[in-house]
Amino acid sequence: MKPKTTDLQIRGIPVKTRDALRRKAESKGLSMSQYLVDLIRRDVDKLPLEEWLALVRTDPPVKLGRPAAEVLREVHDEEDARWDAYFGFDAPPER
Repeated sequence: MKPKTTDLQIRGIPVKTRDALRRKAESKGLSMSQYLVDLIRRDVDKLPLEEWLALVRTDPPVKLGRPAAEVLREVHDEEDARWDAYFGFDAPPER
């Protein structure tokens, strides 16, 4: 059974915004209506920040054994090293 739908009209959209929406829709191979319905659906399905924070606050604290900033710096450094190796930035320049 096809879900029930309705039409929605939005007035006062700046031309530049409409054109940008059209380009984004075309880049994804969608009509502007399809693109906007998907955009609205994603926003509606997203948990509001206040609800997400309340949910996160119910979790017990995580004990890392060291400062979180130190762990994040280490992870970022490892990720940077992987990308450097991938793109060859860690190799000496060829002469």
